[in-house]
Amino acid sequence: MKSHMSQHSNITLRAILISLALAPINIYIVVQWETVWNTQYPTTMTIFYNVIFTFFFVVILNIPLKRWAPRVALSQQELLTIYTMLVMAVCVSGHDFSQALFCTLGTARWSATPENDWSNLFWKYLSPHLTVNDDRVLYGFYKGESTLYTRAHIKSWLEPMIWWTLFLTVVAFTMFCINVIIRKQWIEKEKLTYPLVQLPFEMSREGNGHHPFFRNKPFWIGLGLSAGVNLINGINYLFPLFPQIPLGHNLSVYFTERPFNAMDDFSIQFNPFAIGLAFAIPLDLLFSCWFFFLFWKAEQVVGSMAGINQPGYPFVAQQILGGYLGIAIVALWLARKPIWQLIKKVVRARSDEDDSREPMKYRTAVLGIILGISFLVFFSYQAGMTIRFALAFFGVYFAIAFAHTRARAELGPPMHGIHYFGPFQFFIAAIGSRKLANQTLTAAAPLWTFTKQFRNHPMPYILESFKLADRAGMDTRKLGRVIMLSVVVSLILTSWIFLQFSYKWGGISEGRGIQAYTTIERWLVRPIEPDIQSLGAIAVGSLFVFTNTTLRLRFLWWPLHPLAYPIAGYVDFRHLWFPFFISWLLKLVILKHGGIQAYRRTFPFFLGLVLGDFTIGSV
Repeated sequence: MKSHMSQHSNITLRAILISLALAPINIYIVVQWETVWNTQYPTTMTIFYNVIFTFFFVVILNIPLKRWAPRVALSQQELLTIYTMLVMAVCVSGHDFSQALFCTLGTARWSATPENDWSNLFWKYLSPHLTVNDDRVLYGFYKGESTLYTRAHIKSWLEPMIWWTLFLTVVAFTMFCINVIIRKQWIEKEKLTYPLVQLPFEMSREGNGHHPFFRNKPFWIGLGLSAGVNLINGINYLFPLFPQIPLGHNLSVYFTERPFNAMDDFSIQFNPFAIGLAFAIPLDLLFSCWFFFLFWKAEQVVGSMAGINQPGYPFVAQQILGGYLGIAIVALWLARKPIWQLIKKVVRARSDEDDSREPMKYRTAVLGIILGISFLVFFSYQAGMTIRFALAFFGVYFAIAFAHTRARAELGPPMHGIHYFGPFQFFIAAIGSRKLANQTLTAAAPLWTFTKQFRNHPMPYILESFKLADRAGMDTRKLGRVIMLSVVVSLILTSWIFLQFSYKWGGISEGRGIQAYTTIERWLVRPIEPDIQSLGAIAVGSLFVFTNTTLRLRFLWWPLHPLAYPIAGYVDFRHLWFPFFISWLLKLVILKHGGIQAYRRTFPFFLGLVLGDFTIGSV
């Protein structure tokens, strides 16, 4: 195995420096697209197309060096180091991580009005170390046409940004330590597929002094087809008289009568990148995904036929949360024996577990998890939460992150998330808002923003980096260090770029901050009782996953995979179900009539679809 190869000096200083040079450009673009312009949202996807675009040109520039100056050319390990560091940099700068949190730091003060009475609701509970409460400083931040670079502005923002940067760094570090614990089980023992690492690995793969991936004709056909369609539609966007190639159709217009009009936003789309990425997913998972999407639609139709008019039916978000919690429990249960061996290793008892090739020693990782969660709980306590609530919150938070990581390892969907039903909504449903102190709810506002959808938290990206390291024979210890270096540098850059844009343009983040505090205001002013229906839906989601898992373990022929259940219910999967169906059908035909050899020959074509879509789409 490549993971057993010699690992000397394969993560080099020049690869790290190249990554650090490219990271600010990508972070600048991401913050500008997602928060200033609100046009494109690359970090709401599981594979960042701006990073693939950057990586593509690094690889292209490396090809002539391979031929004419092989000693200067970058190796596969160096290329993957660059890719990993860029992915981590963009991940923590993303829409649902640092950007979302930074949006709230001045909202409670600036957006207070006599009508909403936020001055009485929130101000006395705001931590002066974690928020900015000087109206003179906030004026330029929300109105724009100002500059960050004044003594008062820098002084007011420095302390909150330092504390929140430290908080997010500890979140990422804790996830890193959890991944160290599960890396060997999922990568080496269960040998999960990790579909999302296929493209960067193939792009960087070496053979006889060149990159064989770029000499593959099916790849160029796929790239040309995908890029051509995007180019034509891009010209049409700029010049509407130019012809367009339609890539979607709304099916809802055909279902205008009851009960079928209950299917909201039912459409088909032909996204080339989604078709390409889906082709790497196991066949049973592909089938399960589009099947469960139609299953969710069928629930809506059946509910309409039965006359169910309950708001929120069929409680999809709640069932999704229950599904992910069920996946986390199942994954831990299936790995119970290796985890027990690891525990024995940590407490110095006899164990067969070898951690010499892990990103860090198991004992260090366990200590890191304990210290990391302790810091996060203490941080939240200082912000105003009770210790008990903070412990429960981070327990659910890391359970969802763990489940997403498992889903990415097996399924690798282009998108995943939880639509506005994260840990806080779970506890509001479980105990109501009346039992939570005003100070706890006020302190929850910044955390609510980066946990409400769960689209780009670092945990899956870290484990995918470990998978790339395993396949390419990279030094995981060094890789772990550069991952955390990338996280820290990125958070510092993101805070700086975010503030600079805010003082230049003004109000770029106001909407998301208002949304957070408006939600908290509703819980404070109109206290919510425990929601039995939501809890029941969460239980149904977990039970469905447990049942499907049991059936798969008992019957090899069982066609439905439990991971697909919450993935297909996510609101943005409406863009993906038909590409998944197309890939499933094509893959089924290819494997049935051509076998595994035909699949391997056609696989580069589908990677070409992804790369063509991403390169032209990024321009």
